[in-house]
Amino acid sequence: MPYNHLTEQDRYVISHLSVAGYSHREIGRRIGRHHTSISREIKRNGPLYPDVSTYWYYYAHPDAIKRRHHPKHHRRQVNKKLVDYVEAKMSQDWPPEVIAARIKLEYPNDQQMRISH
Repeated sequence: MPYNHLTEQDRYVISHLSVAGYSHREIGRRIGRHHTSISREIKRNGPLYPDVSTYWYYYAHPDAIKRRHHPKHHRRQVNKKLVDYVEAKMSQDWPPEVIAARIKLEYPNDQQMRISH
C-alpha cells in the first residue's frame, strides 16, 4: 500500500469533522485514510494547549509542510560521542549491522546512542 501525505483538503475535512464531533474512525472512512493516521495528525498538528481542543487545518497544514522538509539526520550528526564511536568502528572495518547491534549493548540506557545500519 503506497504512502501519501495528507493534503490541505484532507486536513480541512479532518478539521471540520472533528469539530462536528465525528470519531477518528469515521473521519478516516470519509477521507479514505486509516483511523490511526487521523489520530496521529491531530496529535502532531493539533492544539498546542491542553485547554484548547480544536484542530484547525489552516494552522496545521503549514506546520506539516515545514516539518516534511526538515531533515531528521542532524540529530545524529551533532552527537559527537555517537559519531566518534561509529567512525572508530568503521575504521576497524566493522560492518554497519555489527556496529548498530554493539552500540545497543555498550550503551543500553542511552537512547541517544542509537543508529540504524
